[in-house]
Amino acid sequence: MRLLDGALCVERTFECLQMSIHHILRGKLAGKPILSNEQALLDYLRATMAFAPVEQLRVLFLNAVNEILADEVLATGTISHVHAYPREIMKRCVEIGATAIFLIHNHPSGQPQPSRADRAFTRKIVDAARCLDVAVHDHLVIAHAGHVSFRQAGYL
Repeated sequence: MRLLDGALCVERTFECLQMSIHHILRGKLAGKPILSNEQALLDYLRATMAFAPVEQLRVLFLNAVNEILADEVLATGTISHVHAYPREIMKRCVEIGATAIFLIHNHPSGQPQPSRADRAFTRKIVDAARCLDVAVHDHLVIAHAGHVSFRQAGYL
């Protein structure tokens, strides 16, 4: 904005462009099983989370055929931490009628390597979900330098 001399109309144009891109990428996921659409999912998550200035925990709530019922940011934190409660995530699963979830959070540092705290949190969610017959398909860490899948890394 400094370079544009405070031109508010330019800022609004960029915000509209960003919203349009998110809408298009989200549309590529609608009505399709999420597990068979990995690249579209990663494109959407990268666009919505990779460059956020603080950590967020996003949960994709899925139905029995793994289509998205809801996409919600359940917690927003600081530049290096986000805190969420497993019971609140499971409560939303019951409210929505989700049979599976995808956990996603970003690392504003740019590096996607999960921390010990990330892995411990995921174990708590998996344990809570198991009691309610909710599958945790994956936990993805999204950063501008890439992403890490807990399932592929062997953490799930």
